[in-house]
This record gives sequence, structure tokens and C-alpha cells, in this order.
Amino acid sequence: MKIIVYSKDLNLIDRYNKLLDSYSFTIINQYENLYLEAKKESVIIIMNIEECEDDFTLLSSLIEQNAYLMILDSTPNYETGKQLIFLGIKCYGNLMMDDIHLKEAINSVSDGNIWLYPEFINETVQRMRFEANPSSIDEKLKILSNREKEVAELVLKKLSYLEISEQLNITIRTVKAHTKSIYEKFNVSNRLAFLLLFNH
Repeated sequence: MKIIVYSKDLNLIDRYNKLLDSYSFTIINQYENLYLEAKKESVIIIMNIEECEDDFTLLSSLIEQNAYLMILDSTPNYETGKQLIFLGIKCYGNLMMDDIHLKEAINSVSDGNIWLYPEFINETVQRMRFEANPSSIDEKLKILSNREKEVAELVLKKLSYLEISEQLNITIRTVKAHTKSIYEKFNVSNRLAFLLLFNH
């Protein structure tokens, strides 16, 4: 997958030229050109959060083109990360992360995964230890069909697709179809974003 670095910061561009020497990448500093590239083909876009618009409309328009966004932040924090995950980005990390971690993030995103900086994952796990009120979960799940509700409840218990398929006696493919429908109804893009909806 083609990698694009979106930046107007000459120091950052210089850093990326050194860090990404083993990758095929392009540097773009105009949003119009970036959008055209994303419209043409699947791309991974690495960008500094400070170069995004405040309301993230720039990011939304790129995600609509199925671009894989890697957002880097000089001071990454949990609330911003949560907001970006809901939006549909694929990576959120420290702008000055080590060479090895940046490459690990790029490879993970290339494989279709989400990559998040370790402290974000740790804080998410800490927060997920506290179950939301069961009656408030029931209320939120009312928009789902009976089968989707069963699947959603097992997702909230953090069961894997295999465990859900075994427990409900359905195929993994069916579990994936149900979870896709569930995420669409809750307007989230992935499992983590769905779980975050049910945390205090």
C-alpha cells in the first residue's frame, strides 16, 4: 500500500526521509493533492494532528475515501485518541516515537489492524474493568435484533469471534456479519470503538 506523509514542517519531513528510507513513500504538503491521491487508490497517510483542522473535517473526508490514517501527536492523550478512533483512524501515536515503533505501526496498519500507543491501550484496559450499569446496557442495545443483542453482549464480555460462535452455535462468518451490522447501527468503525461506548 502506498504511504504518504502529509506535512509542511521541514524538520518533520527531514526526519521522515531518514526514518522511512526502507519504504516507498511520497511527501505531500497540499490538502487538495492529498485528497486526489486518496481518491485514486488505497493509501496510508501519516500526518501530524496539528496539521489537521480543529473539527477533523479534513480527516473525515479522507476516511470517506478509505484512506488509512496514522495520526501522530506531540502530546497524545486518551480523550483525543478516543475521538479519533470513533472517527475511524487506524493509528494514533507519539509524533516523536522511535524508528522501530513507527515501522511497527506502519506494518500493523498495512495489515489492516489498528495501532495505538501503549499508554492508550493500558488506560483503555483500566477503564474497561468497570462494567457499565446492566440496565443502561440493555437500554442501549434496544436498537438491535435479538440475535445481534446476544452477539453484542458477548462482545461486551470481550469474547473472541471463535468463542462467540461456539457459545451461540453459529459460524464465525455469521458472527462477523452480526458485528458489522451492530457497529453500523452504533455508528462506530470497529470493536474497540464499540467497547468504548459502554465505558464510563
